[in-house]
Amino acid sequence: MSEENTSKSFDGRQMPADVEAERCLLGGILRDPEVMGSAVMSISDDDFFYLERHQLIWNALCSLNKSVTPIDPVTLSAELSKMGKLDIVGGREYIFELMESVASSANVPWQLEHLRNKAVLRKLIRTSSDIIRKSMDPASTPDNVLQDAERDIFAIADNQIRDTLKPIDNFVTPLLERLNNRKDGITGVPTGITELDTLTNGLQNSDLIILAARPGVGKTSFAMTVAANAAITYHKNVAFFSLEMDGVQLAQRLLCSQAQIDQSRVRSGRLNDDEKRKIFAAVPMINQAPLFVDDNADLGIMELMSKARQLKHKGHLDLLIIDYLQLMKTGKEENRAVAIGAISRGLKILAKELQIPVIALAQLSRKVEEKGRERPQLSDLRESGSIEQDADMVWFVERPFVQTHKDEDRYKATLIVAKHRNGSVKDIDMSFVPEYTTFYDATDQQGDDGGEEYQYGSDDDGGGPQVADFGSF
Repeated sequence: MSEENTSKSFDGRQMPADVEAERCLLGGILRDPEVMGSAVMSISDDDFFYLERHQLIWNALCSLNKSVTPIDPVTLSAELSKMGKLDIVGGREYIFELMESVASSANVPWQLEHLRNKAVLRKLIRTSSDIIRKSMDPASTPDNVLQDAERDIFAIADNQIRDTLKPIDNFVTPLLERLNNRKDGITGVPTGITELDTLTNGLQNSDLIILAARPGVGKTSFAMTVAANAAITYHKNVAFFSLEMDGVQLAQRLLCSQAQIDQSRVRSGRLNDDEKRKIFAAVPMINQAPLFVDDNADLGIMELMSKARQLKHKGHLDLLIIDYLQLMKTGKEENRAVAIGAISRGLKILAKELQIPVIALAQLSRKVEEKGRERPQLSDLRESGSIEQDADMVWFVERPFVQTHKDEDRYKATLIVAKHRNGSVKDIDMSFVPEYTTFYDATDQQGDDGGEEYQYGSDDDGGGPQVADFGSF
């Protein structure tokens, strides 16, 4: 067989390859079939070998290995003949020539790493060429080209195969650490709401969760509660993309929640010494939390996916939260229902690709405000057809006080798990403290005493506190 495909080139230059190393690798396997195990773990795709004949020989070796057939020039020749490829690779003469070309298999580990590097470089060249082709296409848009380019480049980086055969103690130690850190059977990202964590075992990788509520009920507050619990209490890496509120507003909510101080006191600056101490005690805890906030109100799905991939690639992403879905741009002029469907599908794909849970906040349609409607339904999700279909879970937050304005309802809240693809649906009772804009377990002390501990009083109770002077701390 001629070596005509060694002349493959890009832009007039030879593609990265080492044909002689390929010959030595295959000859080493024939000389010592015991190294086939390490070769199988290192060679992941059909592009590993530059020459077609070498790829065909490798495929035949894999077939022999799978059927537990002894590997030697005779069995390999027979397998290639059965595949109808023996003449294509150069016949039995070439098979024996490969084995005779090496004295031992000692250099197989080096050859595997060396050839893997060459294969990666070829993939990068082809991907770059594809990016150029798409960029030259008049029908292409920058967002689409960037999205495809980023996905393909990250795929090459993530698919670089290393030797995964390790002593058992390499797995026992992290298993013990995982068991030691696991609380109450939680296998995913904890939310801090005990009954919800029990139902879901924590937020699971690849799940898309839709969180919706009536206006003013507290979907952003619940999302911030989950983000704070995951990042501060459980040290999970959380990214919060806020298209509605700016970062300073979110930081204020988080600070008041952790310090348990009425937000109105912070906004006015009228804090007493005890409240100031609580704030300064909460600041280091918040600053050290692995919580990332993006408050770009002009965020598109492509940009979000790019930023999420970068965080994940750096090892800084366990949970992604978007507030909220209907505010995101698609970069295309199209029917809004179609656009929202594209966004929800993109978020589901992202959750699976990065192996993280994604929480997307969503609006409810105006139907939910009709009189006589006691609770939201899946059909109340705006553009519900695609959103509901893509979601693994759908949550609704309900607070009766918003409708009744009764004092006994002030701290009551319910999380309605209306869809749960991998488990049961359920209504979960919670407590909500409006002064902190924070949700708690219903069994917590917050709100159980009728709210007395949250009443800091008006500015004229006992003269009121002095305006905060942070310079003295």
